[in-house]
Amino acid sequence: MDNAISLLSDSNIKSGQLADLVPEFYELKNVVENNDWHHKENIFDHTLSVLENLEKILRTLNKETKQFLDSRIDHISRRELLKVATLFHDIAKKETFSNNNGYTLCPDHEDEGSIKARRILKRFMLSNKELEFVLQIVRHHGIIHRILALDNGDFKKKYASFKKRFSRNIYPELILLAFADTAGSYLKKTHPAEFKSRIVFYKKEIENLPPRNKI
Repeated sequence: MDNAISLLSDSNIKSGQLADLVPEFYELKNVVENNDWHHKENIFDHTLSVLENLEKILRTLNKETKQFLDSRIDHISRRELLKVATLFHDIAKKETFSNNNGYTLCPDHEDEGSIKARRILKRFMLSNKELEFVLQIVRHHGIIHRILALDNGDFKKKYASFKKRFSRNIYPELILLAFADTAGSYLKKTHPAEFKSRIVFYKKEIENLPPRNKI
């Protein structure tokens, strides 16, 4: 039997109520990252932290952006689908995890995550359009992090291309998720200047949401 997507709440996950329905979440407790972004942090806790950050950000948005996120992809709002995507954004780090003398990486976890998330989300009542919307966010959420690591010249070119590519579909969601992902990261201690630069960048981009089709 299909399950209502509303079951995928942070409270249900924290309480363990979804252990039988989505055991993949709880397996992430055993996947511990240690790198510039994470300090001995398991993926389960990280995921819930990102969702908490996202909730805080959503409350600060301007009226127009809130209305935009209230619009629906079939029957479910973009806001709720973004939360689902947030819960699944690192779901495949277990399968892609590598440890090099204590420094961990999860290469290609975005692509693998979209595949794994598809299997899991088939257990829930989502239309094909809603499912693909969530999977797009999961698949592409890491691009912006990599672009922001480039030097100024490459950054401008790559980011313009990124924005053009996604401006008419999931650009707002990618920006909001990237901001929430960065806000609670260990980057604040390992690379404080870069952390501050990224936060300033995201805040500026969010001020200009929703997209106004100017590109």
